[in-house]
Amino acid sequence: MRESLRFAFRALALASALAGTALAQPWPAHAVRIVATSPPGGSVDFLARTLASDFTEAFGQPFVVENRPGANGNIGTELVLKAPADGHALFVSPPGPFAINLHLMPGMPFDPTRDIAPVTMLAVTPLLLVVHPSVPARNLPELLAWLRAQNGAATYASQAVASTGHLAMELMKARAGVEATHVPYKGSAAQAAADLLAGRVSMGFISTSTTLPHVASGRLRAIGVAELQRIRAAPEIPTLDESGLPGFEATPWLGLGTRAGTPREIIDRFAKRASLALAKPETAKRMASLGIEARPLAPEAFAAFLRADSAKWADIIRRSGAKLE
Repeated sequence: MRESLRFAFRALALASALAGTALAQPWPAHAVRIVATSPPGGSVDFLARTLASDFTEAFGQPFVVENRPGANGNIGTELVLKAPADGHALFVSPPGPFAINLHLMPGMPFDPTRDIAPVTMLAVTPLLLVVHPSVPARNLPELLAWLRAQNGAATYASQAVASTGHLAMELMKARAGVEATHVPYKGSAAQAAADLLAGRVSMGFISTSTTLPHVASGRLRAIGVAELQRIRAAPEIPTLDESGLPGFEATPWLGLGTRAGTPREIIDRFAKRASLALAKPETAKRMASLGIEARPLAPEAFAAFLRADSAKWADIIRRSGAKLE
């Protein structure tokens, strides 16, 4: 009996020593990949490159951004989830892979609740309902009246099927009793905005980071913000809540994730450093000019937020009938 106990204690001590050795290994040991799940341009790319620059300086190894759009963020996310869980691969993404796609895709290639380690929420990019200047509407009541007269012929752009912009418009259609035809793009708010600027589509819920410069120049007209409060970057623009759709809110956010099983120490270091990076005066100023609002959350708080947000989107998706093949 004593011999068995001594053997067990020696085995436990050896396992503890090996675990301690693993945690003590230098990290990062080589270049780290940050996968942006959207094309170049826009808020996802901006935040990924902002973090890459800061992390490179802070951690002493190059952090390299790769843009891997597609499947509402699943393609880029899956690349990270197939990499070793050693802190050398991260992804920056809107809600899709974290909280939306599991409600849309019966054949999801991964289970976000099991396979993703939430690192931190980074920021929110409030949606702005904008129209091409050819649309004869300057506020929400006028837009809804015009849409009813169009009887479904009006078109709206979104950066992708089941993107927050798509779901926001479906929610507005259901709430207001109007119709419009969806024109989705391949994961790029910039591409959606380009066709809206050209007048090839009539309107869209598109991030303020993409639309505010065009609103300022007069090339797009703002109808309302999909937030419950006016945004700091453009306080003169009313919310849809105050314009006639009480309680209307559809806020895209951007998060940082990695593969489940990554050592907690590394996740904590990423989360803390990301918060510091977003708080830098030059970064904060640039984010404010783009309509991006930093809202970092610690890993546990981000995980709790994801559970609640997933439940909210499940309800919206169910009502909208949106599907992602």
